[in-house]
Amino acid sequence: MASFVLGIDLGGTKVSAGVLDADGKIVCRERAKTKAWRDSSEIFATIARVGHRAIREAGLDSSQIAAAGIGSPGPLDPDTGYIIESANVNFHNFPLGPRLAEEFGCPVVVANDVDAGTYGEFRLGSARGARDVLGVFIGTGIGGGIIANGALYHGFSKNAGEIGHIVIKAGGPRCNCGNRGCLEALASRTAMARDIRKAIKRGRKTTLARLSGKKLDSIPSSAIKEAFEAGDHLVTRIVERAADYIGIAIGSVVNLLGPEVVVLGGGVIEALGAPLIERIDRVARKVAFEFAIKDVRFVRSELGDDAGIIGAAMLARERVSNAL
Repeated sequence: MASFVLGIDLGGTKVSAGVLDADGKIVCRERAKTKAWRDSSEIFATIARVGHRAIREAGLDSSQIAAAGIGSPGPLDPDTGYIIESANVNFHNFPLGPRLAEEFGCPVVVANDVDAGTYGEFRLGSARGARDVLGVFIGTGIGGGIIANGALYHGFSKNAGEIGHIVIKAGGPRCNCGNRGCLEALASRTAMARDIRKAIKRGRKTTLARLSGKKLDSIPSSAIKEAFEAGDHLVTRIVERAADYIGIAIGSVVNLLGPEVVVLGGGVIEALGAPLIERIDRVARKVAFEFAIKDVRFVRSELGDDAGIIGAAMLARERVSNAL
């Protein structure tokens, strides 16, 4: 049996792929911009191209890939591999799993992107050894993953864990999902960029006012980091407010689920790091019951951008191994 597996992480900003060997080590990585506004066929073509490129750069061909896994924004059906719809990628009832199985000639597992990232951290990252884990990944959007008693928890809907779509502020900003006041609409990078743009239009001073055109339409995490670390008052206020909303949501979920570890990851966490995590931790502890959160560990994603790739690949490898 082939010992290599392919892991793909599909996000609203980029598509990343990696080939893992039998020891779970990534031997080659590739990536490309998602350009999520395009139609589904164009997005699929990008996913396939990045996957094939990763296989080729690893010195392999598709026949040497035992299985592939992909983490995708949902909602989705992990049993059929269909993406039901997505707030951040232009997929609607799209047969992603079957199409990829045909493309690569191997079994394919489709998982929620943050489920995959959380599973990667659970198996090989900062949540190793824990049995109950909450993963929260903050980037273009905000997603959550749940490990309950050592296994991914999907729930009756098969899409449990959507912490980004908990309504935190009734009547708040419109979310891409159609609701108002979701955590994602208040605290994602997209939400921070929107609030910065609005403040600039109102004449508020910020170092980010120098950005223009597309750069101002989609302010990258790196630019927010630079302004935050420079003490930009407006950006600091917006970042801290986002952290407070995230802390409120996590504190509430800790009361509900009782995790042992909370893993924080995604582009915003990678960029802003410890100050953001510390504030989220502090606010969450004010919200949750003391007995529920006193021993809970808040940790940063150890695998970084590789978490989704590794988690998707591990899920694929295990699916194939269990089928034997």
